[in-house]
Amino acid sequence: MLIGVGGSGKQSLAKLSASMYDIKYRVIEMSKDFNINKFREFIKGMMFDTAGMEKEKKAPEPAVFALTDSQIIDETFLEDINNILNTGEIPNLMLNDDKEKISNELREVV
Repeated sequence: MLIGVGGSGKQSLAKLSASMYDIKYRVIEMSKDFNINKFREFIKGMMFDTAGMEKEKKAPEPAVFALTDSQIIDETFLEDINNILNTGEIPNLMLNDDKEKISNELREVV
């Protein structure tokens, strides 16, 4: 987590670090109709990617997730990020179908 005054190079440092370690840099693309549901879908997709769900080789792929203060349009975003940092999950993010998909697709790898 990088915290500091605006213009001090936090995003540049995160992009450089991700590039040095060949890690995918993920950032939310804001749109006019962006809301909490789209935010959670983005997070779910990112979790599937980092677990290796969307790749043929089924290997985990680390990612850097960047969220700036201007992208926080709902305080629920912060609650979700806090839950990820504290417990590693967002309550009720994954449906039972998603959990079954994860179990079935990663069974061989695990």
